[in-house]
Amino acid sequence: MLLRLIAENILSFKDATEFNTFTSSKSQSHDNHRIECGHATVLRMSAIYGANGAGKSNLLLVLNFLQSMVQNETLHNIGFYDNGVFKLDLECKNKPSGIAIEFCYNENVFYYHIEFSNKEIISETLLLSHKHHDVELFSRKGAEISITHKYIGKGISEQFKDALQRLVRHDMLLLSFLGKYYPNESPIVADAYQWFVGKLRIVLPDYAYGFVPHLLDTNEEFAKLMNDTLPELNTGIHQLKVKKKIITDKNLTDEQTKYLYKWAKEHPDEPKSVFIADDEINIIYEDGNVIAKSLVAVHKNIDGAEIDILFPNESDGTRRLIEYMPLLYNIIQKDYVYVVDEIERSLHPIMIKDIISKISESKTAKGQLIFTTHESCLLDQSIFRPDEIWFAQKDVEQATQLYPLSDFNIHKTANIENGYLDGRYGGIPFLSNLKDLNW
Repeated sequence: MLLRLIAENILSFKDATEFNTFTSSKSQSHDNHRIECGHATVLRMSAIYGANGAGKSNLLLVLNFLQSMVQNETLHNIGFYDNGVFKLDLECKNKPSGIAIEFCYNENVFYYHIEFSNKEIISETLLLSHKHHDVELFSRKGAEISITHKYIGKGISEQFKDALQRLVRHDMLLLSFLGKYYPNESPIVADAYQWFVGKLRIVLPDYAYGFVPHLLDTNEEFAKLMNDTLPELNTGIHQLKVKKKIITDKNLTDEQTKYLYKWAKEHPDEPKSVFIADDEINIIYEDGNVIAKSLVAVHKNIDGAEIDILFPNESDGTRRLIEYMPLLYNIIQKDYVYVVDEIERSLHPIMIKDIISKISESKTAKGQLIFTTHESCLLDQSIFRPDEIWFAQKDVEQATQLYPLSDFNIHKTANIENGYLDGRYGGIPFLSNLKDLNW
């Protein structure tokens, strides 16, 4: 679970700015949203609101940036120009950027902090967080590395520690180096690393899941969830099914098919996803054949007859909804952390409200969902606690500030959607009077 994220001197965040999922004593509803994580009690849902340009998406980009650093082991080639420092204060140009994150995995609470500048890591620290004290697992300032042998593992000898000074480059993350290449020597660091690469899922607006056909074909629980949910959402789809086509060495008609055929044979039982003419195709070698799997939507006409319609012919909103089904399944069935930007994109307000309500009402959900949105219909106390709703707003320096709805005195019967649209809580656009602009 994600407990908190802090950004400093990066994108629209100037000073250290925190988002967290901790519970507030002012909010008492939705007990099923509370999760015990070590010494902390956190929430499994959060919605972040704000005007266009307020910086709510930047919070997700910071998290995506951090995950990319961990996965790629380095600061290089991760998509930020000039480290993405806060540009509206010239003094920030010569200051380092900083990201800190606290998360829970395998019953341990980790706190990880990194400072960097000009593609160089200035400092890096990994702690075990406890209620009354923290335990340092490793720290680093420039080339100097300090490791706590008592906690990090007996496999880290003094000789190995000395070698780290030479092996870990100035642009390489120590977390990635130990977690990826020396998991047996430092298992607790490997746990922290695995949370980033295995449990954290960041869904940006151009996201496409990519493995829905194979998942629908091989996972009965997912297929049931999909085909129980779609008719309820009034998409016109009665059922989704999978169309299979065997690919042989005799029908390799183009270079892409040849490559996919060869790849599948070399990676048995491992699906590969490609999009061809907006159609999601999964290629996999299973049961002795290379198989191409694609989705077919079954509709019923006025006489009740079933009509097959190829997936690319469905609307953008319907396809987006189907891409969200693995997310819904994983949050309910598994302990993934999903962080989604613009969750309502291409979806009708009633549809997205129904999906979020299903997650909110679940008594057995194991995962966590954090998302940004403009959709005001989700501002409903039957769905969210006040401490699960956050706002992003620019201050006088045009830096992003973040704050929860629980900072306000919210009665349990208050209509928070109306209050938000009236500007009572901030986080909305400030528009000039159009009459003053001669409109």
